[in-house]
Amino acid sequence: MKTKLISGIITLFLVLSCDSSFEDLNNNQNSITTDEVIPPTLLIKGTMLANVAINQSHLQRIAGMWTGQYRGEISLYLGIYNYDISSQESTSAWSYLYNGMLKQFSEINKYYAINGTDTEGQLIKGICKVLEANAVGTATSIWGDIPYSEAVNPAISDPAFDRQLTIYNALQTKLDEAIVLLSDPTTKNTLAEDIFFAGNKDKWKKTAYTLKARYYLETRQYALAYAAALNGISDYAGTMKFTPPSTGLTGAENLLYRFMIGTRVGYLSVNNTFCRNLLDTQTSFPTISRRNVKTNEQARRNHLNAGSITGTGTTTIINGEFKPMDLVTYQENLLILAETGTRTVSFNEGLLQLNKVRTFLASADSFDKRAATDVKLYTAYVATDFANGGLENLDNINSTRALLREIIEERYVTGFGTFMPWNDARRLRKNEYDIAVKIPLNNTTATLHPERFLISQDEINTNSNAPTGLTIFTPTQLNE
Repeated sequence: MKTKLISGIITLFLVLSCDSSFEDLNNNQNSITTDEVIPPTLLIKGTMLANVAINQSHLQRIAGMWTGQYRGEISLYLGIYNYDISSQESTSAWSYLYNGMLKQFSEINKYYAINGTDTEGQLIKGICKVLEANAVGTATSIWGDIPYSEAVNPAISDPAFDRQLTIYNALQTKLDEAIVLLSDPTTKNTLAEDIFFAGNKDKWKKTAYTLKARYYLETRQYALAYAAALNGISDYAGTMKFTPPSTGLTGAENLLYRFMIGTRVGYLSVNNTFCRNLLDTQTSFPTISRRNVKTNEQARRNHLNAGSITGTGTTTIINGEFKPMDLVTYQENLLILAETGTRTVSFNEGLLQLNKVRTFLASADSFDKRAATDVKLYTAYVATDFANGGLENLDNINSTRALLREIIEERYVTGFGTFMPWNDARRLRKNEYDIAVKIPLNNTTATLHPERFLISQDEINTNSNAPTGLTIFTPTQLNE
């Protein structure tokens, strides 16, 4: 594995001035490669932007195509939509993780080992642990086994691939370490370089708890997920999201906006997708529409219209130029509480948390209306809605399973633009298909849904420990 040090100053320059987007931040041919110890404040912003790119760029769009949220229309994206993909598609995200984040965290730790850790250092180290857990958690969820314990070690040229469940366990420890640092009353509580929370350590701590809950959910440790989520993000102000600067700098906009108005115009759309039809407010798709007397998804359907409209200068559309990009959210935390509360506490606890989500959806914080006449109707559900013959149980399944089915479907829609829908699909389709969202295959010749991304070709070429014989249809350890 080859890594190189990328200066935070150069990274920031790329974000503010490049002609494409900050997805290219790790492809800078002038990247610094040196033994110089660089102050962490010059590196941390670059790691934050790399984390955004890992979670919100090329591979996320592919996962969206494979879960009925986008359509690949032409050229490369049409082929990938039909499950024709090579290991080259993972190269950029792989570089974001190892060059743009883990290598930088190594340099930050080296700085504090030499200079000692002051109160600002405690904050930065805590933040870095949360960022690392976010990025590595995404990486292992989509690739399975990856280098981690031996990664970016200059003494190891061919790092071992750690097992997926081992990595999840290590991330729980990493997040516990972050929580200790962020709970320390002596830890500084401001950081100008922090593009998410300006150094607010309480918000970072709650983000850490929500990530713990996410990973316990993904590993099916539902009681632990519920307990962690109780300490997670507790309001919309605590959502971890990247908000593009309102100055309209080329390359620093919403990534989906930049993709759809740049060199890939027409490659991707939401035309006639499963998700869009699920949100239909008419009667064209009566068997799958989410509309009922308590739910009208017109406003959300219009907001998620990443079609030919580019959303210049707006946040009223998912690919609006200034639309914030979600990483770890309040609504995700509520939905974890809803699912795991139903599973491990009671039906009533799950219903309570689902209705909190619906209250949020009806609020101005959830998403912007594209038109004043757009309808956002999310009336609270009651227990009888999930009883046999109820509003959300027309096929007369067990009422608790009916509630779980609705929660999973809400996660599918709320998670638009993230890896949540794909992670849920792979978690549930084998043993809990009764509550899984019934995502169709993208063509009539396919018989299986994709289970993973392929390891980066660069890693395959340079690391003798890279696995062989995997396809996108090979389940990861978690979903075998």
